[in-house]
Amino acid sequence: MKRVVWGLVAVLGLGLFARADDAPVPDRNLRQAFTLPYKEYKVSFPTMGVIREVRIKEGDVIRKGDVLMVQDDREDRAELQILELDVNPFAIDAAEAKLRAAEVELKFKENLNKVNGGTSMLEVEQKTAERDVAKAQRDSARQELKQKEAKRNKQQQHVENMSLKAETDGVVQEIINDLGSNVDPTKPVMTIVQNNPLLVQVEVPALASLQLKKGDKMRVSYDRKTWREAKVSYLSPQAEATAGTRRIRLELANPEGEPSGLQVFVELSEKLLATADGK
Repeated sequence: MKRVVWGLVAVLGLGLFARADDAPVPDRNLRQAFTLPYKEYKVSFPTMGVIREVRIKEGDVIRKGDVLMVQDDREDRAELQILELDVNPFAIDAAEAKLRAAEVELKFKENLNKVNGGTSMLEVEQKTAERDVAKAQRDSARQELKQKEAKRNKQQQHVENMSLKAETDGVVQEIINDLGSNVDPTKPVMTIVQNNPLLVQVEVPALASLQLKKGDKMRVSYDRKTWREAKVSYLSPQAEATAGTRRIRLELANPEGEPSGLQVFVELSEKLLATADGK
């Protein structure tokens, strides 16, 4: 019987001193906030052209590397094929064969002159010059091949740029130019919003903010019942003197793709509130 009594006392004691994670948070500990996209950016093609293919629509979830739009690149691909065919070692092979023949002839003339003077120094000098010319032609062929490879690579990059790829995960918010549009590289063709993670922007008491630093964890909730952990990513370098607040931003993981722009609540710990109260 004593064991039962002491067990009840222990349970009641825990209930008095421990607050469950789902216990209501007092209003004084809450600050209203709202979510922002982690990043919103305009996307444009780096070159002029006509849009031949659109692979997305507004509202689509995209992943980094996805092809979003393609310009009419048929003529450019044909030009790339021509440049690919021109990148070959044939000129180098011919120049090296000519160089080997020139070296053999030079060596023969040099040996012949050393043995019995069977040839003149003029002939030796002529073969030396022919060897040097063949070497220069070999080097020139190698240089020309590098130039051809550079032209091929430039055209290949140009063709790749005609396929617009997603730089990061996100959602297509707006398509500005559609199929058949003649696009200008100085103007965007679509708007992408990245909502994972979300940014939570909240105003906290300026004095309390002095206790915070980047990476600190805080709790965030949409309904004041289900709480999620976020981390401090930004603290404004300037507080609002008249209001006595300071703007901070938190990063909130958002794998489910919840929209930005919603109201949330941020919990301030008793320690932060005590600092704000000057205690």
